[in-house]
Amino acid sequence: MEECIVGFNENIDFEGIIFSCIDEFKFLVFPDKWNSTFMDYSKNEIMVLIFLYRCKTANMTEISKYINAPLNTTTGVVNRLEKKKMIQRIRNKEDRRIVEIILTEEGSKFIDEEKQVIIKIIKKIYKELTEDEKTAAVSIFSKVRNVLIEQLYSKDEKKQKKKIKKIEIE
Repeated sequence: MEECIVGFNENIDFEGIIFSCIDEFKFLVFPDKWNSTFMDYSKNEIMVLIFLYRCKTANMTEISKYINAPLNTTTGVVNRLEKKKMIQRIRNKEDRRIVEIILTEEGSKFIDEEKQVIIKIIKKIYKELTEDEKTAAVSIFSKVRNVLIEQLYSKDEKKQKKKIKKIEIE
């Protein structure tokens, strides 16, 4: 497979590059380098907070689709965030069956603070780049994004192609 990739160079030490990056960037996952409360949340909880920060309001189905999780998993995530007072469920006044989820003031403040930390780091990096490097970085990130999206969709297609085998019982 690798030999089929145009421009693939088998002399590149990909494993070394990966481990070097992990060694150099491990501070990103160390709790003492981030707001300690940020580490008190699961990936899905963070994704829900970010989704609600951007969309302002959503229902359970929309959240479930965004985090790519079943509804029962999403319910657990939302319950935990509600218990932490980061989100709030609001029932529709005309139809009480409809429940909208919103960020609380505390949840919004939390995302704002974390966003500022990330923006500060990105601005420092951006400041160190030349114009050509900035253009190249945007192009590279775009290509990485496209590859990851393509991989995600190909996995979804494989899941859909799986068929149930009919077993004859005698």
